Amino acid sequence: MQELVNTLEKRKSFIVKLLALFASLALVFNLFFTLSPPEYFNGKYNIYFVYALIVYKIIELFIIYYILMHRHILFLKKNSVNDKFKEKLTKHAKLLLFLIIQGNTVFGIIAFKLSVNVLFFLLFSCIALASLLFFQPKKLL
Repeated sequence: MQELVNTLEKRKSFIVKLLALFASLALVFNLFFTLSPPEYFNGKYNIYFVYALIVYKIIELFIIYYILMHRHILFLKKNSVNDKFKEKLTKHAKLLLFLIIQGNTVFGIIAFKLSVNVLFFLLFSCIALASLLFFQPKKLL
């Protein structure tokens, strides 16, 4: 189990560095390029859609954290570890880390395009960072 925790800690630190890289690229992109917001419905609902994305992402992260991680932590407190459970836990933990960065990056790009404000991309990056800091692999021990 210790090797799983070490692997997840390494993966977590790599994803934090990747988030920093994406945020830096977004700032550089914003500095050198200008975007124009899409004109669906004359663009008057764009900011509401961005706010809906933020709320959706926060709710989704709590749900996927519970489904992919927290229930396994509760199971570990009551039961012992077998190979089948360890394999399932490894798969779910890796999936959780992937979904955190992938979902927030995609939603951040959508929000950036809709609002033409890089701060929304950075907000989604901060949400991903907070989710990664909330994820503690050492709780598995």
